[in-house]
Amino acid sequence: MSRRPRSGLRPCRRVALKVESLLAAPRDEGPREETVHHTDNPGGRPARCPDRTPGCGQTSGPLPPVAPQGSGDRVSTTKTSTGRPAPGLLGTYRMLLTAPGGGRLAAASVASKLQYNMLAVSALLLLAPRYSYAAAGLAVSIMVVANAASSPLRGRLADRHRVPVVVTLFLIGYLTATAGLMASAAHRLPLWVVMASVALLGLCFPPVSILIRGYWVAAAGERARASVNSLESALIDVTLIAGPVLATWLSTSASPVAPFVVSSVLMAVAVVLMCTVREIPRTPAPTARDWRGPLRSRPLLRVLAALFLFGGALSAVEVVLPLYAQQNDAVGYSGWFLAALSLGSIVGALILGTHSTPHHFTPPALVGVFAAGTLLLAFAMTVGPVLVLIVCPLTGVTIGSAFARLYTVVGTTGPAGNEHETQGWATSCTTVGFALGAAGGAVIADALGAAAFVLVTPVAALGAALLLLGTARSTTPTPAPPTPSESPATRLPGRGEGEELT
Repeated sequence: MSRRPRSGLRPCRRVALKVESLLAAPRDEGPREETVHHTDNPGGRPARCPDRTPGCGQTSGPLPPVAPQGSGDRVSTTKTSTGRPAPGLLGTYRMLLTAPGGGRLAAASVASKLQYNMLAVSALLLLAPRYSYAAAGLAVSIMVVANAASSPLRGRLADRHRVPVVVTLFLIGYLTATAGLMASAAHRLPLWVVMASVALLGLCFPPVSILIRGYWVAAAGERARASVNSLESALIDVTLIAGPVLATWLSTSASPVAPFVVSSVLMAVAVVLMCTVREIPRTPAPTARDWRGPLRSRPLLRVLAALFLFGGALSAVEVVLPLYAQQNDAVGYSGWFLAALSLGSIVGALILGTHSTPHHFTPPALVGVFAAGTLLLAFAMTVGPVLVLIVCPLTGVTIGSAFARLYTVVGTTGPAGNEHETQGWATSCTTVGFALGAAGGAVIADALGAAAFVLVTPVAALGAALLLLGTARSTTPTPAPPTPSESPATRLPGRGEGEELT
């Protein structure tokens, strides 16, 4: 039998319980600044965890209620929706690199972009002395067109089949075409053999760059999509500078075929790294496949058209700057103009990439700012090369960030089940826009002077901004859905705690 307490102790016990409840209740001290701690109780009271384990939020008594956001008490806003501290400039990209498989994805991205940006200069230095500059230029053009034409098909194959099989088969074709090109140039075979080799090379690029963005978003979480695209834009600018420099150095110091050997090794490394990362879950496509694929989406068509116009506007600027230097007896400034433009692009992309949830009117605003920057650049050309050099970083500061936001819109606008093909179409539109913009900018600068690019480039950029503005108005922003391995209640910046992509 249990012993009943003596009646004389009942009042004391009631007093003790009352005192304990009063101590546990929050004091009314008016509005105060509170910061959420992991090791202490809210309100500055010491934790009651007996063993003082770091990170332990359990107490031996009732906890005071914590005021929600928007109530009388203010809570620190340096928290993400997951309860973790919001990452800063370096923390954002450290999170991408430390995501499951993030390091391998970064290495594959750098390797694939570096080898691609080596090829044009490598082909010119290999073929021009053996055939002619016209033949070398034609070979580069065929390679670029073949790459642009086959990008959607390569993305569609990656959507429907296992990625390791797809990238390995294309790697075999790429290495075969590269070997054929080097052998054709070494033995001075007929020109049509050279053109067939570069066409096969362009058709068989392993779709690493098409796959990287989707894989990285799956590894780091949907909310990291904008940061992923910003980092990719910055890497493109870096390799645009490093690729031609490396190819020229290898060709002049070692052998004209050395850049092709190095680029083949880089592409093989990128493919191997992609094969070691776990494939992302495929979104089931509609049972009745539409031959148009992602092009059946009207908003996506507007975004792709904006990519085409923006790529053309940027390419015209990049072509006009060296021509301006030549026309004004300032050839030494040519490289510095392009380097300053790329530097502004890199800085702008990395800084804006820390904002993972931008406003849906951000893309048209960025493209519009670039259009204003081209007008400022045209004015600087009427003054002198020094002012042009100063203005170039200001004009370029929105280039990388605009591309990042454009690709973010592409990734969220394309229909389900066609993610990689959608990226392929984006690559095609950008590539074609760059080619036509370069040709148009060169013709205008040669006929009317370098500053005459202002007649076309700002107009194309404003057209892209208007297309994006129409897309932003026709779509309403929705919260980012959780990745397949996350539930809405436990979403983390990565795919999940303890999960690895292998």
